[in-house]
Amino acid sequence: MASDPLENKDAQELRALAREQEAALATYKETLSRIYAEFDAKVEELSLIRRVSDVLRQAQDLSGLASGLVEVVIGELPADFVCLLLTDPEMTTLCPAALMDRDWEAARALSRPTAAQCVPLGVGPVGAAVAQGRILILPALTEGLPRPWPPDLPQDARSLLVLPLVARQQILGAMLLISRTPEAFGEEHTRTLTIICDHAAAAMVNVRLIDQLGEINERLLASELDAHQAREYLQHLLDTAGDLILIAGPDGRITYANQAASDLGLDPQGLLGRELASLFSDQARASLIFKERQRLSEELELKSDGGQSLLALVSTTPLERSGEVLAILRDVTRRRALERQLMHAEKLASVGILAAGVAHEIGNPLSAVSGYAQLLTKDGISEAERKEFAGAIASQAERIDRIIRDLLDYSRPSPYAGQAVEVNQAIEAVLNMFFTSKRLAHHNLDIKRDLARDLPPVRMDRDQLQQVVLNLVMNAAQAMEKGGHLTITTRVQDGWVRVEFRDSGPGIPAAHLPLIFDPFFTTKPVGQGTGLGLSICDRIVSATGGRLDVKSKQGKGTTFTVLLPAAGF
Repeated sequence: MASDPLENKDAQELRALAREQEAALATYKETLSRIYAEFDAKVEELSLIRRVSDVLRQAQDLSGLASGLVEVVIGELPADFVCLLLTDPEMTTLCPAALMDRDWEAARALSRPTAAQCVPLGVGPVGAAVAQGRILILPALTEGLPRPWPPDLPQDARSLLVLPLVARQQILGAMLLISRTPEAFGEEHTRTLTIICDHAAAAMVNVRLIDQLGEINERLLASELDAHQAREYLQHLLDTAGDLILIAGPDGRITYANQAASDLGLDPQGLLGRELASLFSDQARASLIFKERQRLSEELELKSDGGQSLLALVSTTPLERSGEVLAILRDVTRRRALERQLMHAEKLASVGILAAGVAHEIGNPLSAVSGYAQLLTKDGISEAERKEFAGAIASQAERIDRIIRDLLDYSRPSPYAGQAVEVNQAIEAVLNMFFTSKRLAHHNLDIKRDLARDLPPVRMDRDQLQQVVLNLVMNAAQAMEKGGHLTITTRVQDGWVRVEFRDSGPGIPAAHLPLIFDPFFTTKPVGQGTGLGLSICDRIVSATGGRLDVKSKQGKGTTFTVLLPAAGF
């Protein structure tokens, strides 16, 4: 019996469709592998930065800062020897403050820094690079060590990396990494260490100031300085501080400005007599802040003399006796830019986890498409069977398309920021993706929705709202790995949209509650979490004028409450 030409044509088209779907899946898997590689690298980088931040935050003196920093770096990077070098008071040499070697015998011989390990500043490739404030990388030391080379430093180096420690255009020291393997250090190591060295240099300035202030206090108590000498010494410390320090009189006009003003594009002398609020783009808001005469900390846009704008963290303290106000301004423009990068990395992490499960979901319907296409090629099938198989193929293709569109809808940046967003729709979109992903669904999480029907929209970025919801749902799922209940409730209350995420998990220890919104704080092992999820949620919600709160009792679960201003109120 001859086969129907139309049926053969349909079968050929279906086989072509199956091949196209298989090619699309291969491309998707390749893209997913690349995303995972980028994600793993970013997690390792952020974990290292988090550990360094902990060391810098906890350091009480330069010795503790140096030893803690060296220990973290040698534990996470492909270096056999790490040394933190500091400049001497005469700015002629770089001497070790802390060093560590993976080789036990070498480590024992180098247990204490010595003068024979010092590097002359400005002399030779290493000293010259540090003096000029530039990075030096020697990937393959085939012709021996750069000269001059201290006799008590490792003599078997095969690759070398040096990064300067610079703060306020002053060379403080350098980070020296040595490997006994050629080509050990790459661009990613240099990028990560540059961030670490920038933070370390700023921390060193603060630690030195604390040491100097402590020394002043001791000398004053011992009556070794008269009032004039103490004033001059304090003036010197204020002028070398990294933050802009201003004092304004009762009339709001500036009476004192330290030399850090020049770092922010302002003339210290030109500031005297100006109204403090006039330095900021939003003068009305700044005036209200300074008139409240309370201890406050706000971020304001500062205008430089050249017309450039930067973001400043402004901390104010009233001086009750004189009626003056002390204001300390810190440039956080670069920090906020880094936080935006980290926020993007966190979103990439969320998408990567979802994508892993979605890839499995795509494989099942694609196998069905291929199977039904093969059945259509067989002789003797009835018209009813042919229609049934064709319908099944169309259904599975729609399923694949829906899964991919859901993922792309989440991962693609929104073209508009601040549009009216339906909170309930955002929650449903995230939950649909959550249950689509087998990797997440395995948590055996029972999610109950209690969503108000009359909920007004909120004005914010839709993708960022979904990111907040996804992070809080994933946070609950990870807290209840063996299963549990999560109730999501939405309500409108006095012009606010209230969203509650209440879980039946183990709860959060009371000692951790004040820290959970801090960047890089996590109780997970290194490499299994960046400690940024809740911090990013808090920052997104705060940017809308809202608030993210948490209540928790160990053994009784945790409730996260998101308050967002309703649009139109």
